[in-house]
Amino acid sequence: MAGGMLSGYRVLGFDLETTGLNPRSDRIVQFALIGSDEDGSHINHTSLVDPRRAIPPGSTRVHGITDLDVKGAGQFSEHLPELSRLMDGAVIVGHNVTRFDWRFLELECIRAGFEVPVPRAIIDTLTLASKLRIPGRHALGPLCARYNISITRAHTADADAGATLLLLWSMMQSHPNEFRGGLDDLQDMLSGNRGASDRLGPGMADLEPVEGTNGRLRHSENGVVLAFGKHKGRTLQELESLDKRYLDWLASPSSPIPSKTVSELLRSQRE
Repeated sequence: MAGGMLSGYRVLGFDLETTGLNPRSDRIVQFALIGSDEDGSHINHTSLVDPRRAIPPGSTRVHGITDLDVKGAGQFSEHLPELSRLMDGAVIVGHNVTRFDWRFLELECIRAGFEVPVPRAIIDTLTLASKLRIPGRHALGPLCARYNISITRAHTADADAGATLLLLWSMMQSHPNEFRGGLDDLQDMLSGNRGASDRLGPGMADLEPVEGTNGRLRHSENGVVLAFGKHKGRTLQELESLDKRYLDWLASPSSPIPSKTVSELLRSQRE
């Protein structure tokens, strides 16, 4: 069941090692994307990164990466095209990813003049552990120990990314009732949303679903609205100005909605 919920998606464990904890002043020294593609084939994309500054000894004591290690590894901007290609439309899994890793990624994209990748979903296992009320400490190490997941090289990006994926599978298997609603309901739980009907108001159940979208799009008096994801409750017209990249993703082959349907709706909306 757990695997089935994410089957058909590119699912990637994501982790960074950095020169420090401040995404504005510190830089990335290692990244890892570990997981599987939509067809189930394995993805292992990891590299050291030259931060173009000295790595503090305190940080080296955490992840073991030295200035000599990163020499010639390339700046992060050189790695961004492939990272963006893999992340766009993917399910990204990380531990404390929303408050740490993703912030570093966003600022590195801004510095390099790149658009930030638009994943299908971001699953933060730290937030998930809290939502599921798992007992004990919620740091990656203690949680992995609780589920008998071995991290042989903790605080290296590839080991932590792989361990986070295994942690997600373990959480899903130990709490099957929490994951019956699929990926969109999981996103709602992580974001604190109670569901589409709460965002759209009590009449949500009365809104007619757009044919062929499994209820993910619905007709309202204001236009076609999204009934899932981070823009739940917004119309396609609103997304034109609020988040054009997300709208482009909805009309792409990796969208959970038939791209032809979205394109036709957008075309009729603009006429």
